[in-house]
Amino acid sequence: MRASSLVAPLTLVAACAVGPDYERPKVELPAAMPEAAPVTTRGTAAPIVVTNGEPVDRWWTLFGDPQLERLVHDARFGNQDIRAAVARVHAARAAVIGARSPLFPSIGAFGIYSYNRLGTNVVQSSPTASTPSIFNGQPFQFWAGGGEMSYEIDLWGRIRRGLESADAQAEASDEDRKNVEITVTADVAEAYFDLGAAVAERAIFEEGVRVREGTVGYVRERFAGGIAPELDLKRALSELARARALVPEAERRQAVAEHRLAVLLGYMPTLHFKGRPPAEFDLPPELPVGIPAALLERRPDVRAAERRLKSTNASIGQAIAGFFPEFSIFGRAGYASIDAWKLAQPSSQFWFVGPQVHLPIFEGGKTYAQVLETEARTDAATAEYVKVIQVAFREIADAIAGIAAQQRVRDAQKENVAQAEVAAALVTEQYEKGTSNYLNVLDAQRTLLEARSGLVDAQRALLSNIVQLEKALGGGWTPVTPGDEESREK
Repeated sequence: MRASSLVAPLTLVAACAVGPDYERPKVELPAAMPEAAPVTTRGTAAPIVVTNGEPVDRWWTLFGDPQLERLVHDARFGNQDIRAAVARVHAARAAVIGARSPLFPSIGAFGIYSYNRLGTNVVQSSPTASTPSIFNGQPFQFWAGGGEMSYEIDLWGRIRRGLESADAQAEASDEDRKNVEITVTADVAEAYFDLGAAVAERAIFEEGVRVREGTVGYVRERFAGGIAPELDLKRALSELARARALVPEAERRQAVAEHRLAVLLGYMPTLHFKGRPPAEFDLPPELPVGIPAALLERRPDVRAAERRLKSTNASIGQAIAGFFPEFSIFGRAGYASIDAWKLAQPSSQFWFVGPQVHLPIFEGGKTYAQVLETEARTDAATAEYVKVIQVAFREIADAIAGIAAQQRVRDAQKENVAQAEVAAALVTEQYEKGTSNYLNVLDAQRTLLEARSGLVDAQRALLSNIVQLEKALGGGWTPVTPGDEESREK
C-alpha cells in the first residue's frame, strides 16, 4: 500500500477529503503530429482549416454528398448503439444523484405495532406495589408512530469522494456516447462507400459481360465463315462464363452493404439504397491534423479514459475513509402507548436526538484490502489511459500512411486503366486484321476488366482512409472558406 495513502490523511483536519487529489498523468507526446499530404481531387470540396482546435460535428459533409448526410442524420436518431449509449448516460447521471443524496439529511416516518408478553423473570412487580404490573406476565400491545431523521457528518470526505467518483463516471459515459456517435457515423460512411464501390464494380462486370457477348457473336460469325478456329469460339464462351460469374459476387457485396446500412440506421435489413461510385465523391484537398496536445481534448475515448482514471482515483479516498470513525446524528419524535386509544394524547409524546459514532476496530483487513484494490484499479486505469493515447496516435499515423499510399495506388491504377484500354483496342484491331490470335484479345480484355476493378478498389480505399483519419482525429476539423480564414486573421 502506498505510504502517502495512509500517512497524509492523519495530518488532515476535520471536514477535508482524505485520499489523493486527481492530477492528469504526464504522458510523453510526439514532438509533432504526422502531416497528411494534400489529396488530389476534382477541386470542389472546401479546404479544411484548423479552427481553435475544435473538431467539427459534421465532418461527413466534406464529401459533398446529400444522401450521405441524410443517412448519417437518420443513423444518429435511429441507431441502437447510440440509443443504448444515451441510456447509459442517463443511468450514470442517476447514479450521481444517488451518490449526492447522503450529503443531505435523511427524513422519514415510522409506525410500530407489536403484541408482547414479558415473563416474570424479565419484569417483576415491586414488592411494595399495590397492584401487579401489567407487564408482569400479561400480554399487552405497543403502538408508536412519528418521524425520524439521520444525517452523516462527512468529516473525512467519504461521501464527497464517492460523489466525485460518480461524477467522473457520468462524464466518462457521456464521452463514450460521443465516441459511439463518431464510430457509427464512420461506419455509415464506410458502408455507403462499400455500396458505391459494389455498384461501380457491378456496372464494370456487367459491361464486361456485354463486351464478351458481343465478342462471342463476332467470333461465332468468323468461325461460321471459316475465318476463326473453333478454339477461339470456345475461349470466347469460357471468358463469357467467367465474366458472368463475377456479377453475382458484386450483387452480394451490394446487398451486404445495403443490409449493413439499414441496421446502422436502426431498421431491419430490408431497405434498399442508391449507391454512388467512389470516383464521384469530392475529397478535401488538405487534411491538417493539428498538434499532439490537442488530441487529448478532441478524442472522446481519450477523455473517457481520463474520466475513468479520475473516478478510480477518487475511490481511493473513499476507501481510506473507512479507517476513520463515522459520525452521524439520529433523532426520533412521535407518540407511543400501550393503549391505541391513548396514542394521540400529549402524555404519549416522546422524542430523542443525539450523535452516533461508529469506530472500526477489527474488520479482518477488509478496509485495507479495499484501499489496495482501489489503488491497483487506479494503476490499471492509468495504463489504459496511456494505451488509449498511444492507440490514438497509431490510428492517425496509419490513416495518414494509408492516404499517401492509396493516392499513389489510385494514380497508378488510373494509368493502368488508360494503358489497358489502349492495349485492348490495339489487340482487337490486330485480331480483326488477322495479325494476332484471339488469346491476346482475351488477355487484353481481362487485363482491362481487372484494371477498372482495381481502380474502384483504390478509390474506395482512399475514401476509407480519409474517414479513418477523421475518426482518429476525434471527428475532423471545421471547414471554412478562404474568406472566413482571412477575416479571422484580421
